Amino acid sequence: MASDLWPADGLESVASCPYCDSTDRALAHQGVEDWAFACAPGRWNYWSCSRCHCLYLSPRPTVTTIGKAYARYYTHAGAVDGGRLSALKHRLRNEYWSCTLQTSIKPRLGLPRWLGWALAWLKPHIAEPFGLRHWAQARKGLLIDVGCGNGDKLKLAAQLGWQTLGLEMDTSAVHAAQAQGLNVLQGGYEQLERYTGLADCVVCSHVMEHVHQPVHLLHLLLAALGPNGVLLLSAPNASSHLRHHYGDCWRGLEAPRHLTIPDAAWLMDWVRGQGFECTQVPSYALETAVESERMRRRASSASKEDIAAAKAWLRGTAAVSSSQEDMVQLVCTRGRG
Repeated sequence: MASDLWPADGLESVASCPYCDSTDRALAHQGVEDWAFACAPGRWNYWSCSRCHCLYLSPRPTVTTIGKAYARYYTHAGAVDGGRLSALKHRLRNEYWSCTLQTSIKPRLGLPRWLGWALAWLKPHIAEPFGLRHWAQARKGLLIDVGCGNGDKLKLAAQLGWQTLGLEMDTSAVHAAQAQGLNVLQGGYEQLERYTGLADCVVCSHVMEHVHQPVHLLHLLLAALGPNGVLLLSAPNASSHLRHHYGDCWRGLEAPRHLTIPDAAWLMDWVRGQGFECTQVPSYALETAVESERMRRRASSASKEDIAAAKAWLRGTAAVSSSQEDMVQLVCTRGRG
């Protein structure tokens, strides 16, 4: 476990909320470590903003030192060959999505359309990626993925007919994406300024919580949309019902990489205040619950017991409101008025 202290000269205090600028706050989580990847040193405090209810680190790594928190991170690698069983599961999943969305996502099994009913049993076992339905059914154009990682979503969108462009800070992730023939530029979200008003779809999936100035990012994301463009925005939800259950071990914290975690209700209100319409798509909580169980044990990998415990707890919980979903998943479009 990387529990050494973060260098003091690589830290900065945050005097006010990065989302709403309020100074009214309460300590929400104290002494949190990197139980997600066990590669970043330090013990961290998350504060809860009393006005907008977001969570934020203070003190936090500076812009120049935050890179050391990503020494081992899942966006670095390219596709991994998991053997024949993994390949079969991949084809089965693609076949289900192809039948459900009336498109073709390869590689697939190639079943005739009239046999699609035979795959209905897979629905509870396959989580549909946020954005896939839009990519499959909307009119195709320029899609920009901000923080595209190794390019998994870009590859899927390109297969569905989109012209794709990825923006990514991490050198290893950029190399992994480019090795797959994807159009990916290295650099931060500030590059969006070059694409103002040009994008038919902007994807920003689990990026906002990683940046030091999330509101600046939000403005650039909205500005990049063309007249009929759609922003697909996702992040952990500070008001997640899983956070209230798992506390410091909630997978959504991921200290110190998650610097600012928005509140779903506040974020929707903010987007609407910019003249946009937005709707929230329900999230799939099982993966987060399993990882939170694993982190509670301080283990490096999830066990069958973690999966069983997560499923049991989720079965026993009441239905949650949109403001308590584990993830904020927003579909944003320009207002019609």
